[in-house]
Amino acid sequence: MDVFPLSTYALNFSIERILPGVDNVRHDVHISPGFHGAATKVIVQLIAKHFQLPDRFPVDKPAAMAKKTHAFREMYRILMEDAIHKSKLFNERQIDSLALAAFIRMLVEETRKQFDRMTGQIKNIIRKYEQTDHQDLKEAVKTKEALSNVLQNRDAILRHVGQELFEISGEVHRGELKAMREANFGVDTLVSDDVLDNPIFHTDNPYNDTFLIEAYDVVFGRRLEDPDRYDSLMAHIKRLLALITGREGPPSNAAGDADPDGSIDVDGLIKHVDNIDLLVDYYAGRARLIKAKKAPSIGENIPALRRRLRGQRRILNLFYREFSKVGLVERMAASYEMRPIYRNYCPPLVPQQVLQFMIDRRSRKAAIRRLKQLRKLYNRSFTLRPLKKKIKRLRLLTGREKKIYLIRFLKGMVRYHRDLENFKILNEAMERINLTNDEKTIHLSRANNTLYAFLLPHERSQDEKPIKNHVVIKADVRGSTDITHQMNKKGLNPASYFSLNFFNPITDILNTYGAMKVFIEGDAIILSIMEREHSPEGWYAVARACGLAINMLQIIQRYNEKNRRNQLPVLELGIGVCYLDQGPTFLFDGDQRIMISSAINLADRQSSCAKTIRGMFQTKKPPFNLYVFESAGQKASLKTADDLLMRYNVNGIELNAHGFAKLQQEIKLTTMTCQIPRLQSQAIKIHTGKFPSTTGRYQRLVVREDVIRRIDPSTLAVSSGSVKQYYEICTHPLVYQAVRERL
Repeated sequence: MDVFPLSTYALNFSIERILPGVDNVRHDVHISPGFHGAATKVIVQLIAKHFQLPDRFPVDKPAAMAKKTHAFREMYRILMEDAIHKSKLFNERQIDSLALAAFIRMLVEETRKQFDRMTGQIKNIIRKYEQTDHQDLKEAVKTKEALSNVLQNRDAILRHVGQELFEISGEVHRGELKAMREANFGVDTLVSDDVLDNPIFHTDNPYNDTFLIEAYDVVFGRRLEDPDRYDSLMAHIKRLLALITGREGPPSNAAGDADPDGSIDVDGLIKHVDNIDLLVDYYAGRARLIKAKKAPSIGENIPALRRRLRGQRRILNLFYREFSKVGLVERMAASYEMRPIYRNYCPPLVPQQVLQFMIDRRSRKAAIRRLKQLRKLYNRSFTLRPLKKKIKRLRLLTGREKKIYLIRFLKGMVRYHRDLENFKILNEAMERINLTNDEKTIHLSRANNTLYAFLLPHERSQDEKPIKNHVVIKADVRGSTDITHQMNKKGLNPASYFSLNFFNPITDILNTYGAMKVFIEGDAIILSIMEREHSPEGWYAVARACGLAINMLQIIQRYNEKNRRNQLPVLELGIGVCYLDQGPTFLFDGDQRIMISSAINLADRQSSCAKTIRGMFQTKKPPFNLYVFESAGQKASLKTADDLLMRYNVNGIELNAHGFAKLQQEIKLTTMTCQIPRLQSQAIKIHTGKFPSTTGRYQRLVVREDVIRRIDPSTLAVSSGSVKQYYEICTHPLVYQAVRERL
């Protein structure tokens, strides 16, 4: 079985930890009225398109519809991002799941509500026609026919409208929201993309024959004696799959994931629909092998494909043999043979009756009698000639054709099983949600801290929230005195040089990271990013501070290239990023607000570079821009812990330890050890992850972790490392290349 790399499937979804609302049973959820209105506009247009009654329900032109769709999509993105922020705020991942279930329920219910409202309008029009003159009676007949067609196709219309609506929201889930969830919670927590593609959300009866045929390409028996009943089929498939995966070797060789007791998660294997392709689709496997032989350049492993093909043939034959014993193969083949013609008889028959007609002689008389009885009602005759041709063809089917039908059925079956089980989980959650717009309920639930409101920005309270913590970024220019002296000596303007090359371009990027200026000195700039209570959308202070520091260095490097060409001095920076888990204090000089924070002093030390240490590195080019040492001199005991640290920081960015711990809370960091021979012989430990800027663009961070080594300040002799670590925000291209290759 090692030739079949099977995978298991599990829906990572629960709202068990969410507190119930005011009725102590359901969860109170209030969804944005603005979004509700935007959704209704899109739903009405989608339904109108399927009604095809332009005089009663005009359909927008493409440009107008695109505008409504865009508004719906953008509002949905904002609201789901709000849910993710709330999950982060309360450290509860299930709030995001609650929002997803609530939005699914709201959209499904609104679709049905608008369908019923619009068909109700048609019924009212018909009643008015019937109360007027003869000419209007003709219009009434015409409108009745249109209404009859709409009602007859109700399930299909609801399904198509729902799927179109969910495709719009699905784009958001697969795009911006997926990146955001992965950054905040990790890839293992993501809800599978297929959840929103589930057609069962949009039907009143997931066991209806027509729905099953159109949505899943399968049909099931209903009678107790039918071998193709859904539960009987699942029992057969699970038994055979357990037999296959447990036949050779331990469960871990069979694929996939095992339960804690060592047994194979058979249901998880079934729900991963690609496994059926992999196991039983012998004909696709053979085509792939033939293609690989004809085009060796595509890089396929031909011996492995041959082994897999032999396994696929054995497994397909096993399914065919076992299903044939209980009459399943014949029923499956008949169900596919009837597909082109079953609508000729439905209604008045249902697809299952047409299927029984093809395989069971005893059921034919009852079907024929029903067709004759209802011929006048439907104003048409029902010829049996197409059915008889299909019955004849069914007897002549080859074993290969039946096996192809078997593969086709198994693919549809497992997809339906996955969607049905997912629907049950989501539906249970949706039934426990109280979608409320009632002001009294909203007020009472909010007062008791049990209301989950997902609102657009203009619908939320605009009061400024208290500052809960902050980050200080200190950027210090190396050798600014020498640069000023050189430029004055040449008759150049050092003030404009620093403004154009340093201060002005940095000012231009502050909004992207949500940063503000604290103050500017002649050779340094101090910035701050603050986090406010109950505003989780901004809780990326450390990540954004690190991203801002990287961007500052990139700006300096770009200007340095230009300065070298013009024989002007180049700039070197040292940057310190210091996080403090509390808000700063402020004093005012007139209207000028002045920030007071110990993080400013700490960031100043982080951005510094000891002359003795820099001299030590002048003879060799260090691979990194930041090194931190601990003084081991005789007077060390008289100093504070921070006073003992000596730094080499030339175009480096140091993040304090508390800041690194906060960064781990802000985004999902992946830790790895990299060997980069072109950089240094020793392996390096790094942490990497992505964060969103205020514009929604995601930026990758790479943090190098190293130990603080002890150094003798008099001899500059470095001894063994200490237990303390320091953290450098990396900018070296080779490190980023190594990360890309690993990820």
